[in-house]
Amino acid sequence: RGVVERASLSEPQACVFVDRDGTLNALDGHVSRPDQIVLLPGAAEAVKRLNQTEFRVALVTNQPVIARGDCTFADMRRILGRLDGLLEEAGAWLDRVYFCPHHPDVGFPGEVPELKIRCDCRKPAPGMILRASADLNADPKRSWMIGDSTADLAAGRAAGVRTILV
Repeated sequence: RGVVERASLSEPQACVFVDRDGTLNALDGHVSRPDQIVLLPGAAEAVKRLNQTEFRVALVTNQPVIARGDCTFADMRRILGRLDGLLEEAGAWLDRVYFCPHHPDVGFPGEVPELKIRCDCRKPAPGMILRASADLNADPKRSWMIGDSTADLAAGRAAGVRTILV
């Protein structure tokens, strides 16, 4: 039925770029530990439906907790592993995961100076979406950004995809 051919990254893909905090998991301050990942009702089922309809799903999330020194890259891998595990329990998956560890504001105790920069990946900049689009051969006309903030929407618009605010 053409599923394998359509799934080949040599073919333009329909993609959904999705934010994490407040979109997939409950927004509860700054997530710095795996046990803080609690999926919102219906989030895993929504990702599963996207997977079943052949949308590629890429997580694009600002994670300034790393620049602030509240967690390390290894901690973030464990946090994202918990998210993957919770999605997997529902039969859902993320095709790619992108996070921005930067934060432009200085003055936090324990911050990581080399990550305290202005970058092109921190939303509302479109860098993560553009990188994901290139990696997944996304067709912007068939792709969406879903998030819970105006920064998410601005990043999606700057990347040329349609947007949904949740």
